[in-house]
Amino acid sequence: MLRQKPPGSGRKVGTPNKRTRSIEEKLEVLGCDPIEAMARLAMDESEPSALRFAALKELAQYVAPKRKSIEVQSNESPPFVIISRQDAML
Repeated sequence: MLRQKPPGSGRKVGTPNKRTRSIEEKLEVLGCDPIEAMARLAMDESEPSALRFAALKELAQYVAPKRKSIEVQSNESPPFVIISRQDAML
């Protein structure tokens, strides 16, 4: 049987868990900003284009929502696909 948590227990919305906070603290001590590093790598024309593309692809998900295809079943032919916009995660 599952016990129900009392109201107000647990982490508050938006509070990072211990693991996430630990990683953030380590990066801060090192002076490392992974987003900035990826951006610099993506803009460095001396790097291979495949590596630059991978960095840009990773960065893009922070500024543009991913699109998701949804298949709709219908008796009509031909079948069609509707593209829906997912909620962006903050």
